[in-house]
Amino acid sequence: MCEEVFEKMLGEGGFFAGLLARSPSGRGCEPLYGPDLPVVLLTGGPGMGKSRLLREVRDRFAAKVPVIHLDCRSTVCEDRAGPEPGARSDTTEVLVEVARRLSTWQGAGGSFAFPRLFTGLVVLATGAAAGTTEAVATEAERYEELPQKRRLRGLAGGDFWHGVVRGSIRNLLTTLTGAAFDPFSAAVMNGVVDAVFERLAPRGRAELERIYGTYPGAAGQPKHGLRNLAADFQAGGEARELAEGFLFRALREDIEAGYTSPSGWLRRVGRPGLLLDHAEWPLGERLLRAVLADRRGGQRDRTVIVGTARRADGGAFLYGGLTSQEAGRAAEFRPGEGKPPPWTRDEDGAPERTPLARGVLLLRMPFLTGDQLRRVTERMQTRTQPEGSANRRRIDAAVARLSGGRPHTVARLAAAAASFRMPADANDRDLLAAPLRMPADSASEQPVAEVLVRELLLDQPPVRLPSEHRDHWLDLLTHLSVAHDEECAEVLLRHH
Repeated sequence: MCEEVFEKMLGEGGFFAGLLARSPSGRGCEPLYGPDLPVVLLTGGPGMGKSRLLREVRDRFAAKVPVIHLDCRSTVCEDRAGPEPGARSDTTEVLVEVARRLSTWQGAGGSFAFPRLFTGLVVLATGAAAGTTEAVATEAERYEELPQKRRLRGLAGGDFWHGVVRGSIRNLLTTLTGAAFDPFSAAVMNGVVDAVFERLAPRGRAELERIYGTYPGAAGQPKHGLRNLAADFQAGGEARELAEGFLFRALREDIEAGYTSPSGWLRRVGRPGLLLDHAEWPLGERLLRAVLADRRGGQRDRTVIVGTARRADGGAFLYGGLTSQEAGRAAEFRPGEGKPPPWTRDEDGAPERTPLARGVLLLRMPFLTGDQLRRVTERMQTRTQPEGSANRRRIDAAVARLSGGRPHTVARLAAAAASFRMPADANDRDLLAAPLRMPADSASEQPVAEVLVRELLLDQPPVRLPSEHRDHWLDLLTHLSVAHDEECAEVLLRHH
């Protein structure tokens, strides 16, 4: 993306300053949208600058407002969940990671506490593989630092949640010590749930009733809700996704409480942000689906959610099996074409049947214009190159034609062309053979075409590819490249 558009969106009065209600310098801004916030999806194919823009948002704003950047393509959280598949998942590990980062937040208002999320995680700990009180206690101790705020200027945080972590987590299970249980024993589950509620102050107990009493099937009884949460998590599939989504809601409720408490209301500014890079991957889609469903159902919180999407419509999951035309396209914003559009949730009929796309704002990553492209290539040229020469014009034309205005491709081609002179009888495609020296490996050079194939194809595999195609997906992509539209591609898949 061109620097002018970046600055326009990231500057003091830009789109993200309004979305986060605070500028990069720390000045308060008039909030953009709310209290019903859209989920913002940056749309565009590989090389359009989505990941770079998210990193820029993090780097510019994270010192002023709590902004967490996550890569949903990373396997780190999946690896962490591996040792205890009955008590953890990649989604729960992501939520724990977000909570841990915010529990050490040192900006305005200080750190956050996560007692609501903690309670759900402790109940999931009863799925520890060994099924003993020792195993459950060991698993629960992973979350011991989450429910209470760290000490700030001599004052203890946590207020009416303090009883949850008084002493050791193991004390929650003292009544069951020495007993032997089958894995996922109801006795262990009931012991944990009862111990949590017994140690809470009345205000904390009432808050858990408000949260977990609304879990499906709880009928207002929080203990039932927590047991159902654990049972759904153990069931896997869609039931587990429901439980994970509810824990994501609990995390956002904890963040919201950090703003609405008396001290938070006085000391916190702006809005918190969660930036989901590669959100088109399954982990990111589950998080997006959960927050969109919650907000469609009336749940409100101030957490800004920004993700990425390769598809122009944001992703098939947003439309509930309908085409984007049938469901009604999501609202759009094209940077460079004026101010962000007004946004309100467009609902018709029952909210649960409203497509999730109605809760999304698609931010279209822009292509470079001809003038912007020329400025990029000019910056890359050597100072000895006479400005306005025939080679200069040929390079501009070749970069424009080969890149299609895609920012990443423009940058790579322009860098390769900086010391490359087009042969007199050259075709534009000859520029693809120009050598490019990568900063990470300055000792060697590669043809720019090979660099682009690796960065835009090999490093960007399809998200959901049938197992029979995984070993030859580049061949499949080449085969489908001749298709005019989706119907044509389906014909090619069926008959060849």
